[in-house]
Amino acid sequence: MDQELNQYLESMEGRIDGRLEKMEERLTEKMRDMQTELLRGFAAFSEGQNIRLRKVEVDQSNLDAALSGRVNVLEKRLLEIELRLGLAL
Repeated sequence: MDQELNQYLESMEGRIDGRLEKMEERLTEKMRDMQTELLRGFAAFSEGQNIRLRKVEVDQSNLDAALSGRVNVLEKRLLEIELRLGLAL
């Protein structure tokens, strides 16, 4: 009887191990699929953020150029005033 029970338990253990291996394979595949989906989501989010950042950089560059132009105009006017007053060196 003990021999039969041992064989039965070993058989059950083998079947359980087989099922666990299959479950582990499926779980690993699902985890990889989730990882891929997360990476795709982050990539899509990153693209939008990069576009926004480039726009901010361009806006800042345009603002810098506009401010530089205005400062140049003011410096030119100040120089003209100084020349009229005889203050320029």
